[in-house]
Amino acid sequence: MNEKKQKLMQMAQQRYRKIFRTTASHSWDECFTIHNNKLLFWFNTEDCSTHVVMDELV
Repeated sequence: MNEKKQKLMQMAQQRYRKIFRTTASHSWDECFTIHNNKLLFWFNTEDCSTHVVMDELV
């Protein structure tokens, strides 16, 4: 996993404490999407809600 992905996962953990893969994902890498030069990280929290954090790719 590259540094950008690790940074987003750390941001999510700091903000929400416990995070989980989305139900459709089989690995953490499947929780990332690139859109309009942004890296998006999709994840679930303990209350079963889905969240996203993002960062620029430049």
